[in-house]
Amino acid sequence: MLNGLKVRELRNIKGYTTLDISNLTHISKSYIEELERGAKKNPSLNKVVVLAKVLGVKVDELILN
Repeated sequence: MLNGLKVRELRNIKGYTTLDISNLTHISKSYIEELERGAKKNPSLNKVVVLAKVLGVKVDELILN
């Protein structure tokens, strides 16, 4: 499961808005917002990989233990 709060935390640390992340990843802004809120918990591995790359972390840092 994706840790949406971690995604939000890393995004804020980088100074990105959800629109910035959307433009960089080609994942819709609303989908990113749903991930961060926990409304979506199981995105495809491809989406997680792309988010991790843009946020500058390893994939496992975005996954709940």
